[in-house]
Amino acid sequence: MGITVYTTAPDEATSEQIAKECVEKKLAACCNFWPVRTVYSWEGKLKDDTEHIIFIKTGEKKFKDLEKYIVKNHPYSMPAIISIPWDDSHEPYRKWVDKND
Repeated sequence: MGITVYTTAPDEATSEQIAKECVEKKLAACCNFWPVRTVYSWEGKLKDDTEHIIFIKTGEKKFKDLEKYIVKNHPYSMPAIISIPWDDSHEPYRKWVDKND
């Protein structure tokens, strides 16, 4: 089954590096990233930052390897790594992702 893994990064350069390496290392078929404003609580303080969301499209069997890669290469001490299963998807796209899996 296909999944989209959601994570964030502090800037465009980091997002680009993560996206390119995930595809080059065959951890993902494709990645999208874009800037977003984030409001969150961290260590008891309210934070308001700009960061980038990264959507990583892959197969569920790659999740653990992808998670290890992100944890090892991410600048955040605790990156968000969230798997979103595809309950349904466009069949040709799903087959393309599976082929790149």
